[in-house]
This record gives sequence, C-alpha cells and structure tokens, in this order.
Amino acid sequence: MERVIHEERRLSFFEKYLTVWVIGCVGLGVLLGKLFPTAAITLDKISIYQVSIPIAICLFFMMYPIMVKIDFAEVIKAGKTPKPVVLTLFVNWCIKPFTMFAIAGLFFGKDMSENQVYI
Repeated sequence: MERVIHEERRLSFFEKYLTVWVIGCVGLGVLLGKLFPTAAITLDKISIYQVSIPIAICLFFMMYPIMVKIDFAEVIKAGKTPKPVVLTLFVNWCIKPFTMFAIAGLFFGKDMSENQVYI
C-alpha cells in the first residue's frame, strides 16, 4: 500500500487579501492622479518609443518574483509537446488582439478606425 502525504499550504496574509491590495493600489493611483495631475504628465514624458519607462520598471519588479521561480527543466519538457504551446501562442497572438479591439470599441465608441478617443 502506497502512502500519500499531502502537505497543506496556507495562504500568507498578503496572498489572502490580494484583491484588497489591488483595489487599494488602483484607488491610491487615482487619488494621487487627482491630487498631483502634473506628476502624471511628468511620468508620461519619461518614455522611449512610446514605452513608459516607469511602467516598464514597475512591471519588471512585478514579474521578477515569478520569473525566478521558473523551473527551466519544465520549460524544456513543455517544448517537447508543441500542441499546447502552439495553441497558447495562437490564442495570445491571433485571437486576443481582435477581441481586445472589439471590447475597446464597445467601451470607447463605435468608430475606432479613425483613432479617436471618446472620453
């Protein structure tokens, strides 16, 4: 008889209330934008080829903890079964951009072809 040991992992305080932290950060960002409107304009000017450097730095620090936990042996194993990888690439590059464009058109206006922003 084989004995299976299940290790129960509890969520940390941060993980448990992640939704609260995200909503709080969004609210804080909106509040700071209202209180200091010139700060948003200044941060927007710090860009290279229309890529915001402050956003790129923040995204790097957001993704870094996940990147260091990648098991590259699993990545190589995933590459040996190309069907899920190809399906993921197809969905992310061939379907999602058009659905996001349609959703943007739904919320921002019907005529998105003229690059007009309706606020």
